[in-house]
Amino acid sequence: MKKIFMALLAYSMLIPALSHGKEEQLEFVRPIVKVHKIGDMNIDESIHHPAWQKAASNRFMLYVTEPESINKLPIEHANVKYLYNDKYFIVRAEFFDSDIMTTAKKHGGHFYIEGDVLEVFLKPVKFNYYWEIYGSPNQLRTRFHYPSRGSLGLPSGFAPNDLPILVKTEITGTFNDCSDKDTKWCVVLMIPRSELEKYGCKFDAPSKWLALSARYNYSRYLNKHEYSSFPQIPWSYHMYEYYAELEFVK
Repeated sequence: MKKIFMALLAYSMLIPALSHGKEEQLEFVRPIVKVHKIGDMNIDESIHHPAWQKAASNRFMLYVTEPESINKLPIEHANVKYLYNDKYFIVRAEFFDSDIMTTAKKHGGHFYIEGDVLEVFLKPVKFNYYWEIYGSPNQLRTRFHYPSRGSLGLPSGFAPNDLPILVKTEITGTFNDCSDKDTKWCVVLMIPRSELEKYGCKFDAPSKWLALSARYNYSRYLNKHEYSSFPQIPWSYHMYEYYAELEFVK
């Protein structure tokens, strides 16, 4: 497996090593995730489609803010699976969640400041451009496209509301009701390959792509909202040096 040194881990992680008079070299091992190719999938049947049985389940870990966060699970667990076919890259996330909520009302918003959300980041290895794509519990979607990480913050990332990303969710519990305790929500994003390939890189072997699935989890039952992802990542969800590599399997 490919290895890169975790030289960019948060500054706070160096403090314990420096206090003992030496620096520790931490190491990141990039996960490689097999993504199986399947036939057609209908969005209405996507959450329980039998094709998910062949997909690996990848566990979310806490966002790294201090050394104690490394390899630590969030309080409310989550996992993600990937598939693809001739038309779509397909993401299925399962979020255990005591309080399923969002104030988002329309497509195209910054859902991470509005409530619970799945975020999917996709980047071709050989190009600077990448995507940030959201799915909310109430089946809203947002797509940002960045020509490079150097263009973060510019308004060019906003997507039209008619972008053909498909979203399907299933909630076990109640939505936007903090008077009871919920169980989980599942979400499927079907991301058109035509969107991912329009800048020159094919979304299939032998091209190499990186992916991150991330979560913002808000709940009245948590002391603070939780950030978690697969793979585990420091500083920012835009740190694509730590994304997983996708291995396309036909």
